[in-house]
Amino acid sequence: MYISTLPYFLFNIHAHPGRKIMSTQAIGSSYCGLALNMGQRMAVKSALLKLKLQEKLKCISFWGKIIGTEKDYLIAVSVMPGKLEFLKKFYVSVDNGVSFSELREVGEDAWNKSKELKFQMFKGNLQYKYGSNPEVEEGEQEDDEEEKKEKVDERLSEEERLFCTVTSIDRDTCIVPKGAYLLTPTSRVICNPQFNGLTVSGSTDPSSYVLMRKPEEHKTNVKIKCRGYCNSEDFLDGITNATPKGVWSILGDFSGMKVTIRNLKWSGFEFHTTVGDTYYEKAYFGYGLANEDLSMML
Repeated sequence: MYISTLPYFLFNIHAHPGRKIMSTQAIGSSYCGLALNMGQRMAVKSALLKLKLQEKLKCISFWGKIIGTEKDYLIAVSVMPGKLEFLKKFYVSVDNGVSFSELREVGEDAWNKSKELKFQMFKGNLQYKYGSNPEVEEGEQEDDEEEKKEKVDERLSEEERLFCTVTSIDRDTCIVPKGAYLLTPTSRVICNPQFNGLTVSGSTDPSSYVLMRKPEEHKTNVKIKCRGYCNSEDFLDGITNATPKGVWSILGDFSGMKVTIRNLKWSGFEFHTTVGDTYYEKAYFGYGLANEDLSMML
């Protein structure tokens, strides 16, 4: 874990963790030196509000931007409140935030094909298919309508790859301050009304941050099963055991009041928080490509 003190200017955008996972107001902040322009900010804010009302969502927030060679994708996320599964839906915009459509879940085959494209940039066209068109075998009767219907283009679409990439990034970077949420005796996750933000020393301590996803570590699951862990703050996987070791970088400014956290595997992710403040924000601005050389760099 790398911890340093750097002069860093942050926007103090308020997003109460009990109401939203990320602030829609965080649209105006800068992440790793990148941000939305004024037109995109206004369009995204209006589109997300409209989508929330139409889909009757409890909350929806700006997630980030995937940069393509032709066009960029703006991503939003909605988290289903309540149970420990943290069910999420992702939405994509290809028109600079004017409208959003849901990214549908994909099967195992699409996940495997997506892993093979770990060095190829996105184009910005959801209908784009990776790979060459399947050739028609010689002697095959093309006028057979039944055979034509049976033929399915099994190539990976960019929309499928985008879902896999966004889901992978979110799984590794969905951090929140430890103590911001509680696990109730009925296995429901709620906002912790006693949470008042992190302390000066705790803000730069890796153990003060957890991943807001379904727990995967055996140690964490054992704690949840114990009867004594009702109304507990310690029910989520921490970032201290993330691999490879040193993947998280914690940066504090000279005053020690503002903290920035970055993930070195997914260059472009950034998390902001302020000491003694219950509000925080995070977003990803990048190419959607993991740093495959990270283990050799650390």
